[in-house]
Amino acid sequence: MGNITFKMFFLLTALLGYNFAMAQTGAPHTLRGESQVASVSLNWKSPAEAKTMQWHNDTPYNGVSGVSLNGEIPVLYIANRFDKNDLKEYKGSVIDAISFCNYSAVLEVSLLLYENDKVVREQKVNLENLELKKMQTIKLDEPYTVRDDVELTVAAKFVHGTNITFVGIMDRVPGVTGKGDLYSYDGKNWKNVVKGNFLVSAHIDIPTAGEPDGYNVYRGDTKVNTALLTEKAALLKDEPKGTYDYCVSAVYGEKEEKSFPLSLTNTPVEDARPIAVDVRTVVNGLNATLNWKSPILADKTLTWSNGEKGKAMGGTSGTVRKIWAVNAFSSDELASYADHKITAINVMLNSAVTEMRLVILENSKIVYSQQVPAEEIAALEVHKWAKIALTTPYVIDPSAELSYGYYVVHAADLFPGLLDSGPAISGACFISTSTAKPDFDTTVPSWTNIEAAANANWMLSADVEAQSEIKTPVVKGYTVYRDGVEVKSGITGLTYTEELAPGTYTYTIVANYVDGLSSKASASATAIVELPAEYVRPTFTETDFDKGKLSLKWDVYTDLPMELKHYGEPKYKWGMTNDGKDVDLYVGAQFTKEELALYADYEITGVNLYLTDDVKELKVVLCSADKKILASKTAASIKTGEMFSVAFDEPVAVPVGSSIYVGYFALFADGKEPIAADAGPRVTGGDMLSLDGTTWVAYSRIDAEFNSNFVVGAQVRLKGSQKAATTTLRKTTPVNNQMVPLESMSGRSFSDLKSATAFGVNGVVATRAADSKPAVKNFRVYCNGSLATETENPEYTATLNYGNYEYAVSAVYTNGWESALSDTYTVEYKQPNLAPAPYGLSGTLENKNLTLTWQSPEAANEMNYQDKTSGSKAVGLTRSSGVYGYFVIAYDADDLADQVGKYITHIKYSLSDVYLQTSAIAVFYDRNLVYEQEVDVKTLVAGENVVRLDKPVVIPAGHEVCVGYYVSHINGVKPNMTDEGPAVDGKGNLITTDGTTWRTLKSMNKDLDYNWRISAVLQDADKQAVTRAEEPATTYNLYIDGTLLKEGIQATNYTVESAADGSYTVTAVVGGVETAASNAVIVGVPTGIDKVEDGNAKAYYDSQLQKVVLPEVGTAYIYSVSGTLIKQVMNVEFVDMSDLPAGVYVVRGVLTSGEQMIKVLK
Repeated sequence: MGNITFKMFFLLTALLGYNFAMAQTGAPHTLRGESQVASVSLNWKSPAEAKTMQWHNDTPYNGVSGVSLNGEIPVLYIANRFDKNDLKEYKGSVIDAISFCNYSAVLEVSLLLYENDKVVREQKVNLENLELKKMQTIKLDEPYTVRDDVELTVAAKFVHGTNITFVGIMDRVPGVTGKGDLYSYDGKNWKNVVKGNFLVSAHIDIPTAGEPDGYNVYRGDTKVNTALLTEKAALLKDEPKGTYDYCVSAVYGEKEEKSFPLSLTNTPVEDARPIAVDVRTVVNGLNATLNWKSPILADKTLTWSNGEKGKAMGGTSGTVRKIWAVNAFSSDELASYADHKITAINVMLNSAVTEMRLVILENSKIVYSQQVPAEEIAALEVHKWAKIALTTPYVIDPSAELSYGYYVVHAADLFPGLLDSGPAISGACFISTSTAKPDFDTTVPSWTNIEAAANANWMLSADVEAQSEIKTPVVKGYTVYRDGVEVKSGITGLTYTEELAPGTYTYTIVANYVDGLSSKASASATAIVELPAEYVRPTFTETDFDKGKLSLKWDVYTDLPMELKHYGEPKYKWGMTNDGKDVDLYVGAQFTKEELALYADYEITGVNLYLTDDVKELKVVLCSADKKILASKTAASIKTGEMFSVAFDEPVAVPVGSSIYVGYFALFADGKEPIAADAGPRVTGGDMLSLDGTTWVAYSRIDAEFNSNFVVGAQVRLKGSQKAATTTLRKTTPVNNQMVPLESMSGRSFSDLKSATAFGVNGVVATRAADSKPAVKNFRVYCNGSLATETENPEYTATLNYGNYEYAVSAVYTNGWESALSDTYTVEYKQPNLAPAPYGLSGTLENKNLTLTWQSPEAANEMNYQDKTSGSKAVGLTRSSGVYGYFVIAYDADDLADQVGKYITHIKYSLSDVYLQTSAIAVFYDRNLVYEQEVDVKTLVAGENVVRLDKPVVIPAGHEVCVGYYVSHINGVKPNMTDEGPAVDGKGNLITTDGTTWRTLKSMNKDLDYNWRISAVLQDADKQAVTRAEEPATTYNLYIDGTLLKEGIQATNYTVESAADGSYTVTAVVGGVETAASNAVIVGVPTGIDKVEDGNAKAYYDSQLQKVVLPEVGTAYIYSVSGTLIKQVMNVEFVDMSDLPAGVYVVRGVLTSGEQMIKVLK
């Protein structure tokens, strides 16, 4: 995301702590500020600047895009939200406009205001003449008066093509979580982006004033500044203890206009207490463990290093190699260092350098630098501490973020920045390779935290002296907060563990001191608790789809883990001593009959294990509870430092009603530590040892302090499965391509194990009580991401219309927890690629006799620029790594004015070569990709290809429409066919390879003055009655509501006597092949269904999206004109009708608020 400041601490705290303040006319406004250890920082806007409600800083930096839900055009909402407390300063103000960043050319933008979760203003934006990549302010048709008894959300909604990326734009500062960083795909379910604040603002309708002469700052009624301020910011030092209202006045001669007050609480230096540092979480199952380190208390040395040498880093680019290395401390971490000064910086380097400067930064700005003389640089010794005294000692500012370190220049291939042995302290050490400016102190380096790259800290420290007698505070204990709520106090150690439900949790720590004072909250740490493994997801056991009929069956137990294990990630290496002789023993794990109960249909194929060092011999074994060796295998090869597997020659069925031991035999030298163990805690059966592979003992019975599990488990698979059982082959986390060493764990003497087994101690581990296994309550079936149904039966059937579907199933357990989704079952049910339909069906109804007329398919409207009478050319593009792109023709809104409402049903494109990798047809609105349909390249021919759209695309009003195709292929292929020109330049010859940058064929080569051989076939929208007679096709078939009424009609007209109510369509039969259906002619109104509501119904039909939108979630029933139930969908807010043929339908919505019914003419 670009530059960072050290820990972003000051900026993040400032943003999260800022309060908005609105002013009187002529007064400063948008007053923000924070108090940090008796220092108050304030900034504001001038009375001459627009008054806005926003969390962002007006500067675009990054962007996100919407997603397509259920195959619809992507939608994205972005928002800034203000709670009741934020709105107090704005109460009674009028929002007359909303601003947003109009960065990309999208299809639609709407501006919205929400009170709580209810939309109270929604206004579509006229995008004509708006500039791109700039903030745009849109006046509201109906201004809004701010209340302070609701939560107000200011939002922008974007509808855009799948080719458009930077849509919702954010700034580059940390997000004001839950307020400035909100986005949604449906305008209801909001998420946080965290990394920025979205550029959307509410404009307040207050007359602006001229620029003032300057500003005064007040604490209560007391003016703080002595001279008039000309900047729109102030930093106040040594502010008195307590809570005060601060305000800023704009001075106009003798007159002052004060801003709305901002309340801040000041803590004096003597009351500030350092925070806990390096807060981290570890999750094991449902247990979240929080670990932290003690606060930094005043000492003579200030450092993050442990003093043990490790690896090194250096500059890697540029003719002059250089690095900046600094230790960073927040003001809250340095609270005990008030009235201290840094007198020297201690450096340990890994290699020689040619130039060195010491640097000290406050809030990321260099405030002190000192060039080290050449003779001192020459005297530096690598891997030895060098103390470099500061010419002028630096007095630590307790209110500022402090960073100190060095800048060095070095030769290529050297790495002077020496690190310690780790692990890294979170957010403590930073590196930069920025070039220093000639005026060195004005350099603003771009910093990177070294934790991810090195997991270590700089070998770097500072000598610190107190300037007066200091009393070091003493920590009494700690309080843990989860998501801002206190969960445990009085903790005297540096760790806390609790069991949680699955979810994401944010923890902070407050340090409490014996003098009764407490620190601020520490930096936060996040724990993500995942659903336990026993909450198994379903797996499909039978899937069948044929001619629109779908059948799914599943089993909740067939997705059990493919490994029996008790261990976690390797943490320790372990071994035993044997008076100088080799050690030979079995290491394993026990699994009880209760643990194996769900694996009745499985078989064990081998053993997974982890060794930390070489062994002389290795064999894997499987042993039954009655001391029988069920399988064994000597390892052909042995790996160390990673998980590996040894398979048995034949799989062994998991025994029913019995426990087993899985393990390995290892022969290794006395004193070696080849056995891997995890971090614990120990699980019953996870620490088994044996001398002969049949009689086993828990090692914790020998060493009561042992609290880990040996890293060994069994591979399993379903019986008869040909799929090999697998395990994740893990390695310990690498640092600079070297393995992180495991920690040693002291082991007992081998004689202790012999004694334990000789006396029969725990020869077979006592079977533990059966765990309380979760039970499945029901299942949820999802289709295309939306809930289709809930059922208690593990099966589902449905009748599908043409389209693409993705089905997945989850299990819902009795405690309400929902499992992960099963694997996806995909159905691609495509309509037959029928030829274009008869065109322009219309009808007249006279005395119940319906006369229908139509035109032959050849008479259909086509969108194209090609000269069909000319010869053809073959054109191909070239690229270094393969060719791909969209080739389209464009019609602007004026060209299509008389075609609005018609549908694109087929796209024709001619190819000269079909040696393609992929192909698709595509439709764009205003260069936004709104429809794309893959085409099987095996079906393409050299010449004209006619592809029927699975879902016809409407010609909209007021938008440019582009139609064409996409191909990808290797270099050398020339698949694209053109006419011989001349080109309708900018319309008949468009190309884009990325979907956003457009060119014409002629602009690439002036001699390529041709049009693509592309056509789009149009079909009329459904209508009531228009009569047109045209030449006949071969023969025609007449349908009512999809049922054949008359076959083999020779003419292009037909009279239906005593015509029944319904939807009439016609197909042509050309050369024995039936075409697609024409548009529909509708007769009558629905019968057999009562309470059809028109006009005032809250549900409505969106003809462009071809869906019925319900006012709330409910169950929808779709009926034909004759009252036949066609389709039923549950738990939806809209009903997709794109898969239904043209006609009249009645949609009945069963909602919590009652029933609604509407008639739909499609």
